[in-house]
Amino acid sequence: MKCSNCQMIKLSKEFPLDTITEKCTHIPTWCLKCLIFHLQKGNAPNEIKCPECPAQLTQSEINGFKIAWEKAPFKIDIDSLFKNSRANNTNNNNSLLNDPAIQKGEFFVVLLSGDKYTLKLEEIQTVRVLKAELTKKIKVDGSKQKLLHKGVELQVRQQNGQGENKLATYGIRAGDHIQLIVTMYAISRDESISNLAFDLYWGYPLRGKDYLDGTCLLYTGKDFWKKYDYRERFDPVHPYIKHSGDVMDDPNRRGHHRITIKLDKLPDVVNKLYFVLSAWKCPHIGDFIAPSFKLYDDDSSDKKQLCNYTIQTAANSQAVIMCAAIKKDDGSWDVVEVGRVSNGNARDYNPIRQAIMGLNLDNVY
Repeated sequence: MKCSNCQMIKLSKEFPLDTITEKCTHIPTWCLKCLIFHLQKGNAPNEIKCPECPAQLTQSEINGFKIAWEKAPFKIDIDSLFKNSRANNTNNNNSLLNDPAIQKGEFFVVLLSGDKYTLKLEEIQTVRVLKAELTKKIKVDGSKQKLLHKGVELQVRQQNGQGENKLATYGIRAGDHIQLIVTMYAISRDESISNLAFDLYWGYPLRGKDYLDGTCLLYTGKDFWKKYDYRERFDPVHPYIKHSGDVMDDPNRRGHHRITIKLDKLPDVVNKLYFVLSAWKCPHIGDFIAPSFKLYDDDSSDKKQLCNYTIQTAANSQAVIMCAAIKKDDGSWDVVEVGRVSNGNARDYNPIRQAIMGLNLDNVY
């Protein structure tokens, strides 16, 4: 497994056994050594945060990692371990395959929304069975499930095609967390969508007039690049994205936002587009009547929906990151469901940007 910070291949036991903090909703991809160096940077204890998201560590959590580091057996002759990590990791995983005692207990699958599912190793031992069980729970076909454990994607079949991969093949044991990313739609390079459209409709709240803002936040890797919302609707330097601004129908008490994006015209450095919904004056998204949205190819005849997020699941929140379009290394795009709720709105995007940082998608794509 590769540490996302030092980029070195390491043993599974050289990573934190669980999420870095209780508030983290992502799988740790920093090795324990890098994490300890991060904790020793000299910040006050009440200012130390997870290096992969904005979650703050408690003093108890900090002490726990320091104790784990002091007791870590792999610190001895660690250079030689690095040199042989691939072989050692294979041997370690082989021991998991042959040890029934280790193949027992609970493990967890975490979605980008923060939802967590608890499963048992005794009942689920292969990647195929895991995907089938998740299909029952979240109603998403296995072909749309991207499962990752410590930065490695779980494959159903072995590379030689001769058999199925077991969870133990990836060193998964009791207490481990697996990240689940739901790919709602894959846009190939040949398919190149000329006009990606985002349409948002909402009914006014029961009292007065208010705005349900649709925003697109563009990123280059981990870095925020630009946003398009009701104020920043068009940039002549980058004319491939347009926001309609507020389109209000007062007689029928309905509002509409529309964003259009030419994916094939975006600068090469832009590789993530986050589509966000936020309430302006009302405290919650659920205060609006019958909100709906559609993300689709505007040039297609059937206007096929590319993301099926249900807005009502964020009814008690001020904002929600509904989905993201993410460019892969080969130039194709995936539309993934996010569903991460957040504070913040078009007045203040900082809480929303912090929530995006906590998704850690840059470690995946």
